[in-house]
Amino acid sequence: MKTTSLNLSMFRNASWTLLIVATVFAVSAHAQKTDSKRFNDAIKRSEAAAEVINKLPQLSPGGLPKGLIGKSEAIGIFLCKKTDLVIEHAVICPGVISRRLPSGWSWPAFYRFGAGGFGRPDPVIAGATAVILVFMNEESINWLKDAFPLKGKKGAIAGQLRSIWEEKRAEQLNASLIAYVVLKDELAGRNFSGGTFKGFAVGPDNNINKPLYGIKGHEVLSGRSNPATSIPTELSALREVLQNQYSR
Repeated sequence: MKTTSLNLSMFRNASWTLLIVATVFAVSAHAQKTDSKRFNDAIKRSEAAAEVINKLPQLSPGGLPKGLIGKSEAIGIFLCKKTDLVIEHAVICPGVISRRLPSGWSWPAFYRFGAGGFGRPDPVIAGATAVILVFMNEESINWLKDAFPLKGKKGAIAGQLRSIWEEKRAEQLNASLIAYVVLKDELAGRNFSGGTFKGFAVGPDNNINKPLYGIKGHEVLSGRSNPATSIPTELSALREVLQNQYSR
Protein backbone atom coordinates (compact mmCIF):
# COMPACT_ATOMS: atom_id res chain seq x y z
CA MET A 1 0.00 0.00 0.00
CA LYS A 2 2.81 2.40 0.88
CA THR A 3 4.58 1.63 -2.41
CA THR A 4 1.38 2.29 -4.38
CA SER A 5 0.81 5.59 -2.60
CA LEU A 6 4.41 6.66 -3.23
CA ASN A 7 4.19 5.82 -6.92
CA LEU A 8 0.93 7.70 -7.23
CA SER A 9 2.45 10.75 -5.51
CA MET A 10 5.46 10.66 -7.84
CA PHE A 11 3.16 10.41 -10.85
CA ARG A 12 1.13 13.41 -9.69
CA ASN A 13 4.26 15.46 -9.08
CA ALA A 14 5.68 14.57 -12.50
CA SER A 15 2.34 15.30 -14.17
CA TRP A 16 2.11 18.69 -12.48
CA THR A 17 5.59 19.62 -13.58
CA LEU A 18 4.73 18.69 -17.16
CA LEU A 19 1.54 20.76 -16.93
CA ILE A 20 3.50 23.82 -15.83
CA VAL A 21 5.95 23.43 -18.71
CA ALA A 22 3.24 22.78 -21.30
CA THR A 23 1.02 25.67 -20.16
CA VAL A 24 3.78 28.24 -19.84
CA PHE A 25 5.06 27.61 -23.34
CA ALA A 26 1.66 27.16 -24.99
CA VAL A 27 1.37 30.96 -25.02
CA SER A 28 3.87 31.33 -27.85
CA ALA A 29 2.20 28.58 -29.87
CA HIS A 30 -1.04 30.57 -29.98
CA ALA A 31 0.57 33.90 -30.79
CA GLN A 32 0.08 34.33 -34.51
CA LYS A 33 2.43 37.01 -35.81
CA THR A 34 3.83 37.90 -39.18
CA ASP A 35 7.57 37.47 -39.65
CA SER A 36 8.08 41.24 -39.59
CA LYS A 37 6.36 41.52 -36.20
CA ARG A 38 8.39 38.60 -34.89
CA PHE A 39 11.58 40.27 -36.05
CA ASN A 40 10.59 43.55 -34.39
CA ASP A 41 9.86 41.63 -31.19
CA ALA A 42 13.24 39.92 -31.46
CA ILE A 43 15.07 43.24 -31.82
CA LYS A 44 13.22 44.72 -28.84
CA ARG A 45 14.06 41.70 -26.69
CA SER A 46 17.74 41.90 -27.61
CA GLU A 47 17.85 45.63 -26.87
CA ALA A 48 15.97 45.20 -23.57
CA ALA A 49 18.38 42.45 -22.49
CA ALA A 50 21.31 44.72 -23.34
CA GLU A 51 19.79 47.46 -21.18
CA VAL A 52 19.54 45.06 -18.23
CA ILE A 53 23.20 44.05 -18.63
CA ASN A 54 24.22 47.72 -18.83
CA LYS A 55 22.38 48.51 -15.59
CA LEU A 56 23.81 45.62 -13.57
CA PRO A 57 26.87 47.49 -12.24
CA GLN A 58 24.57 50.18 -10.78
CA LEU A 59 22.24 47.74 -9.02
CA SER A 60 22.83 47.31 -5.30
CA PRO A 61 24.71 45.59 -3.79
CA GLY A 62 27.37 45.45 -6.46
CA GLY A 63 26.07 43.60 -9.50
CA LEU A 64 27.22 40.33 -11.06
CA PRO A 65 30.70 39.07 -10.22
CA LYS A 66 32.87 39.30 -13.33
CA GLY A 67 34.68 36.19 -12.17
CA LEU A 68 31.44 34.23 -12.41
CA ILE A 69 30.53 35.46 -15.88
CA GLY A 70 34.13 34.96 -16.99
CA LYS A 71 33.79 31.23 -16.23
CA SER A 72 30.28 30.84 -17.65
CA GLU A 73 29.19 29.23 -20.90
CA ALA A 74 26.09 31.35 -21.51
CA ILE A 75 23.83 33.95 -19.96
CA GLY A 76 20.08 34.41 -20.30
CA ILE A 77 18.12 37.59 -19.62
CA PHE A 78 14.33 37.36 -19.31
CA LEU A 79 11.98 40.33 -18.88
CA CYS A 80 8.99 39.32 -16.74
CA LYS A 81 5.28 40.01 -16.86
CA LYS A 82 2.31 38.42 -15.13
CA THR A 83 -0.49 36.76 -17.04
CA ASP A 84 -3.52 34.60 -16.30
CA LEU A 85 -3.44 31.10 -17.74
CA VAL A 86 -5.04 27.78 -16.83
CA ILE A 87 -2.69 27.87 -13.86
CA GLU A 88 -3.19 30.92 -11.66
CA HIS A 89 -0.97 33.95 -11.63
CA ALA A 90 1.70 32.64 -13.96
CA VAL A 91 4.77 34.74 -14.64
CA ILE A 92 6.01 34.62 -18.23
CA CYS A 93 9.43 36.06 -19.00
CA PRO A 94 10.31 36.25 -22.71
CA GLY A 95 14.02 36.63 -23.17
CA VAL A 96 17.24 35.79 -24.91
CA ILE A 97 20.28 33.63 -24.26
CA SER A 98 23.75 34.30 -25.63
CA ARG A 99 26.59 31.79 -25.46
CA ARG A 100 30.31 32.34 -25.31
CA LEU A 101 31.93 30.98 -28.50
CA PRO A 102 35.57 31.02 -29.70
CA SER A 103 34.66 34.00 -31.89
CA GLY A 104 32.87 35.88 -29.10
CA TRP A 105 29.30 35.92 -27.79
CA SER A 106 26.69 34.28 -30.01
CA TRP A 107 23.70 35.90 -31.64
CA PRO A 108 20.80 35.96 -29.17
CA ALA A 109 18.72 32.77 -29.14
CA PHE A 110 15.14 33.34 -28.06
CA TYR A 111 13.79 31.50 -25.03
CA ARG A 112 11.16 31.89 -22.35
CA PHE A 113 11.35 31.53 -18.59
CA GLY A 114 8.11 30.75 -16.81
CA ALA A 115 6.83 30.24 -13.28
CA GLY A 116 3.42 29.04 -12.24
CA GLY A 117 1.31 26.83 -10.09
CA PHE A 118 -1.70 26.82 -7.78
CA GLY A 119 -1.99 30.11 -5.93
CA ARG A 120 0.35 33.01 -6.44
CA PRO A 121 3.86 32.42 -7.80
CA ASP A 122 6.55 31.41 -5.40
CA PRO A 123 7.95 34.39 -3.44
CA VAL A 124 11.32 33.93 -5.16
CA ILE A 125 9.83 35.31 -8.39
CA ALA A 126 7.26 37.76 -6.98
CA GLY A 127 8.06 41.35 -7.88
CA ALA A 128 10.89 40.46 -10.27
CA THR A 129 11.21 42.64 -13.36
CA ALA A 130 13.83 40.36 -14.87
CA VAL A 131 15.39 36.93 -14.35
CA ILE A 132 19.05 36.26 -15.14
CA LEU A 133 20.23 32.68 -15.64
CA VAL A 134 23.93 31.87 -15.87
CA PHE A 135 24.79 28.56 -17.55
CA MET A 136 28.08 27.32 -16.18
CA ASN A 137 28.93 24.18 -18.16
CA GLU A 138 28.26 22.10 -21.26
CA GLU A 139 25.71 19.98 -19.43
CA SER A 140 23.47 22.96 -18.74
CA ILE A 141 23.81 24.08 -22.37
CA ASN A 142 22.53 20.67 -23.48
CA TRP A 143 19.37 21.18 -21.43
CA LEU A 144 18.45 24.03 -23.80
CA LYS A 145 17.66 21.66 -26.67
CA ASP A 146 14.11 21.36 -25.31
CA ALA A 147 11.88 22.90 -22.68
CA PHE A 148 12.85 21.71 -19.21
CA PRO A 149 11.67 22.28 -15.62
CA LEU A 150 14.11 23.80 -13.17
CA LYS A 151 13.92 20.93 -10.75
CA GLY A 152 16.24 18.43 -9.10
CA LYS A 153 19.55 18.21 -10.95
CA LYS A 154 18.36 20.92 -13.32
CA GLY A 155 17.45 23.35 -10.57
CA ALA A 156 19.22 26.71 -10.30
CA ILE A 157 21.10 27.81 -7.21
CA ALA A 158 21.09 31.39 -5.95
CA GLY A 159 23.85 33.52 -7.41
CA GLN A 160 26.20 35.38 -5.12
CA LEU A 161 26.71 39.11 -5.42
CA ARG A 162 30.04 40.71 -6.14
CA SER A 163 30.47 41.85 -2.53
CA ILE A 164 30.74 38.26 -1.21
CA TRP A 165 31.72 36.43 -4.40
CA GLU A 166 35.12 35.26 -3.17
CA GLU A 167 33.58 33.56 -0.11
CA LYS A 168 31.32 31.36 -2.26
CA ARG A 169 33.52 31.08 -5.35
CA ALA A 170 34.04 27.30 -5.28
CA GLU A 171 30.35 26.50 -4.79
CA GLN A 172 29.32 28.81 -7.59
CA LEU A 173 31.87 27.56 -10.11
CA ASN A 174 30.84 23.94 -9.45
CA ALA A 175 27.16 24.65 -10.14
CA SER A 176 25.47 24.02 -13.49
CA LEU A 177 22.88 26.79 -13.38
CA ILE A 178 22.88 30.00 -11.31
CA ALA A 179 19.97 32.42 -10.97
CA TYR A 180 19.40 36.07 -10.10
CA VAL A 181 16.37 38.36 -10.18
CA VAL A 182 16.20 42.10 -10.74
CA LEU A 183 13.90 43.85 -8.26
CA LYS A 184 13.63 47.53 -9.18
CA ASP A 185 17.08 48.84 -8.24
CA GLU A 186 18.36 45.66 -6.61
CA LEU A 187 19.93 42.43 -7.77
CA ALA A 188 19.35 39.30 -5.70
CA GLY A 189 20.33 35.65 -5.98
CA ARG A 190 17.47 33.16 -6.04
CA ASN A 191 17.07 29.39 -5.89
CA PHE A 192 14.80 28.03 -8.63
CA SER A 193 13.79 24.47 -7.88
CA GLY A 194 10.18 23.49 -8.46
CA GLY A 195 7.97 21.81 -5.89
CA THR A 196 4.77 19.78 -6.00
CA PHE A 197 2.33 22.58 -6.81
CA LYS A 198 4.61 25.29 -8.20
CA GLY A 199 7.41 25.20 -10.69
CA PHE A 200 9.81 27.00 -12.99
CA ALA A 201 10.71 26.16 -16.57
CA VAL A 202 12.81 27.33 -19.51
CA GLY A 203 12.11 26.54 -23.14
CA PRO A 204 12.99 27.68 -26.67
CA ASP A 205 10.88 30.28 -28.46
CA ASN A 206 11.34 28.71 -31.88
CA ASN A 207 8.41 30.71 -33.27
CA ILE A 208 11.06 33.44 -33.43
CA ASN A 209 14.27 31.44 -33.82
CA LYS A 210 13.13 29.49 -36.88
CA PRO A 211 11.81 32.39 -39.01
CA LEU A 212 14.68 34.64 -37.95
CA TYR A 213 17.66 32.29 -38.25
CA GLY A 214 16.25 29.30 -40.12
CA ILE A 215 17.43 27.08 -37.24
CA LYS A 216 16.37 26.29 -33.67
CA GLY A 217 17.51 28.08 -30.53
CA HIS A 218 20.06 25.52 -29.38
CA GLU A 219 21.59 25.52 -32.88
CA VAL A 220 22.03 29.30 -32.68
CA LEU A 221 23.87 28.78 -29.37
CA SER A 222 26.15 26.21 -30.97
CA GLY A 223 27.36 28.84 -33.45
CA ARG A 224 25.62 27.38 -36.48
CA SER A 225 24.44 29.73 -39.19
CA ASN A 226 22.08 29.52 -42.13
CA PRO A 227 23.48 31.19 -45.29
CA ALA A 228 19.95 31.57 -46.63
CA THR A 229 18.92 33.98 -43.86
CA SER A 230 19.76 37.63 -43.36
CA ILE A 231 20.11 38.62 -39.70
CA PRO A 232 19.01 42.19 -38.79
CA THR A 233 22.03 44.14 -37.58
CA GLU A 234 19.92 45.58 -34.73
CA LEU A 235 20.08 42.17 -33.06
CA SER A 236 23.71 42.81 -32.20
CA ALA A 237 22.83 44.97 -29.16
CA LEU A 238 23.19 42.17 -26.63
CA ARG A 239 26.33 40.72 -28.22
CA GLU A 240 28.03 44.09 -28.15
CA VAL A 241 27.33 44.85 -24.51
CA LEU A 242 28.38 41.36 -23.42
CA GLN A 243 31.56 41.68 -25.43
CA ASN A 244 32.30 45.08 -23.89
CA GLN A 245 31.63 44.06 -20.29
CA TYR A 246 32.28 40.34 -20.10
CA SER A 247 34.83 39.38 -22.72
CA ARG A 248 37.66 37.03 -21.67
